[in-house]
Amino acid sequence: MLSLAEVRNLLNGGSSQDKLVAQRLFWGMLAGCIVAIVLAESSWLRMMELSSLEWRYKVASQVGLAGTSFCRDIAVVAFDDTAQFDLGIARFTDNKAQDILARVIESAEKGQPALVAIDLDLRGASSPNLVASFRQFGNIVVALFGSLDGGQALPSGELLGHSAAYGYSELVKEDNGMVCRLPINYQAKTQRIGNKEFMPVKSLTEAVIDMFRRVQGVGPASEFLPVQSDQPLYINFKSPTYTILSMRDVLQPDFDSRQLKNKVVLIGSTLTPRVGDPQNFRTPIKDNVPAVMIQADALACLLNNQVICSLPRWLNHVLLVLIGIGFGALFSLNPTGKRLFYYLLASVAVVVLAQVTFQLFNISLLLAAPLAVLAAVFIISTFIYLDTDLRMRNFELAVARKSMQVRAEEERRRIAEDLHDETLPTLSTVARMADKLSKELPENTVPYMMREKLDAAVSEMRRVINDLHPSVIETMGFVPALENLLTMLERDTGIECQFHASIPEGESELSDFKKLQLYRIVQEAVNNIAKHSGATQAEVLIEKRDDQLLISIIDNGRGFDPAQARKQSYGLVNIRQRAQLIGAQVDWGIPGKFGSGTELKIQLPLASPVV
Repeated sequence: MLSLAEVRNLLNGGSSQDKLVAQRLFWGMLAGCIVAIVLAESSWLRMMELSSLEWRYKVASQVGLAGTSFCRDIAVVAFDDTAQFDLGIARFTDNKAQDILARVIESAEKGQPALVAIDLDLRGASSPNLVASFRQFGNIVVALFGSLDGGQALPSGELLGHSAAYGYSELVKEDNGMVCRLPINYQAKTQRIGNKEFMPVKSLTEAVIDMFRRVQGVGPASEFLPVQSDQPLYINFKSPTYTILSMRDVLQPDFDSRQLKNKVVLIGSTLTPRVGDPQNFRTPIKDNVPAVMIQADALACLLNNQVICSLPRWLNHVLLVLIGIGFGALFSLNPTGKRLFYYLLASVAVVVLAQVTFQLFNISLLLAAPLAVLAAVFIISTFIYLDTDLRMRNFELAVARKSMQVRAEEERRRIAEDLHDETLPTLSTVARMADKLSKELPENTVPYMMREKLDAAVSEMRRVINDLHPSVIETMGFVPALENLLTMLERDTGIECQFHASIPEGESELSDFKKLQLYRIVQEAVNNIAKHSGATQAEVLIEKRDDQLLISIIDNGRGFDPAQARKQSYGLVNIRQRAQLIGAQVDWGIPGKFGSGTELKIQLPLASPVV
């Protein structure tokens, strides 16, 4: 925050209100920018974003704008071990299981589907019947569960060599256990297995989409697939209704295969999780969802061009910085009531905008990060507003106190001039009358006594006039005026006084107002030495050091505790107030030279603005 001197500098160049607005704008925008940069990469905010994304999915589902429709492009052939074949586990790694799978493929192919995607574990050896099915139909897409270097972890080379495409079936699982991101990472390089070239893709979903486009001649273009890793694509869970068949139904003699015509047939598992089986997943809409159903949802939103896109990281960061800067400025300029209203309005607007763009435009905007930036900027801007307001009020109070002091000095000057021009001449006239009476009545002592009283009154009047308006500053100069105070102290009290001054050009850097206030401070200190200290020695030292004027008034008296005397001593309060008016610091202590007594130190920055 700005110091009082800096606030004063800002206000000197124009209206105080304009400068205060400029100051709040600067600090509010700076605070908003810093907050946005700090929070942009926060790990806990990334977790909050996942929670907010899940919330948006559920709201979209509850509102009903997403709707439920029948999917004409995808059919699911579900395998359930407990009700169909008693294979023990959800793997098709032996001849018996693969022979059954070959029969399922043959029955499904009678309906002339666009392609058949197998999301089952085919690692290890392969049966001749399954290889023959792959070779015969040529539209089989195989899911991989291992790695290309895994040997037995992958289907046999015969199966891969006769499949139309392949891709990994692993789904992207977020940090909070939710599956919603499309596992897409398109690569342009081809790979040869046997006599065929394959497009090596990251995901089964991508392999199916690429194959579907080549077979049907329609579908989403590949150009949308090569997105940046920091710009995820999300599944649009529209809850479509699929043609869902069991393997048992597909193997029946009366199975109507025409319902699979031109469709993507997904063959997968709907097993309840058991030891050794693939685990089901949690989506933003429901829990315990089979992997094959999430693959179907992913394919459905890709085929319908309804993928939920997100913004690149750099663009999100730019938007966060703009939000921080804009609302930092807005919040810092408005008082509490308006600031709270704007904060609530902005928060609601961010939530509504995120939900509307999610549901209507399939765009996932950040939600947790903007809300966190708004909250942080609101809190910081509140402190900025209060701090600048307090400093402004303190400055206005200081200006008012200075104005009062100036008017008080002007009134003292007027009173001193009136006393000098009217009261003193009157006293002098009365004194001359007393002298005349003393000559006319030499035997009467009253005129003589009157003359003595009048002389004492005139001397006291001259002292009062000098106290009210020390003309010695104007006639002799600032430093000689201070030295004159010590001279009068030594003359009136007999205290041994010393004066040391080493400011060859310091006096020219002081305004008349500062000189007068310093003179009053030293005058009050000297009076305290005369009245309360019981000292026998006193010194005043004036020097210029590092662009500061230093004045020390010391004595060897009994000393005092300024902390205890502050409340009941008008003189000490007066010294502190005058010091504040000119931006000086005062401090009381024990002088090192004497070991007892009092030392008053005054430090005045000479480079500070003239008051």
